Amino acid sequence: MSERKKEFVAEELWLLIAVLTVGFTALSGAIGLPEVVPGVLAIVGFVILTPLFLFWGEEIAEIWFDESEAQPQSDSPELDALAELKRRYAQGEIGDEEFERRLDRLLELDDGLEQGRYRLSEDELAVEHESELE
Repeated sequence: MSERKKEFVAEELWLLIAVLTVGFTALSGAIGLPEVVPGVLAIVGFVILTPLFLFWGEEIAEIWFDESEAQPQSDSPELDALAELKRRYAQGEIGDEEFERRLDRLLELDDGLEQGRYRLSEDELAVEHESELE
């Protein structure tokens, strides 16, 4: 589904914007809004948005959909590791036993950090995170 949305934004959104601009411009003139409103709608729709999505739709789609699908960044590497572990389990990349083993290890590490048994720097946590996911 996300791929279809991305393709729509990259290839066809400019046309939808143009059609909606015509409709809203005509409607705003027909219902008696001040003359400036249809003019502003036409300028924003035809001069700014339509060319923007016509010429740079693919780049905009890449930005919108790559960022929205990325894993949320948190302040805690443990939460990132847990979210990644859950994602891999949900997608079937790892099985039940592997998920349980890695989850236990992450929880053990988290408990150790809270109790002060481990003193890991950010670099060591990143290495730990990567090794847990391999």
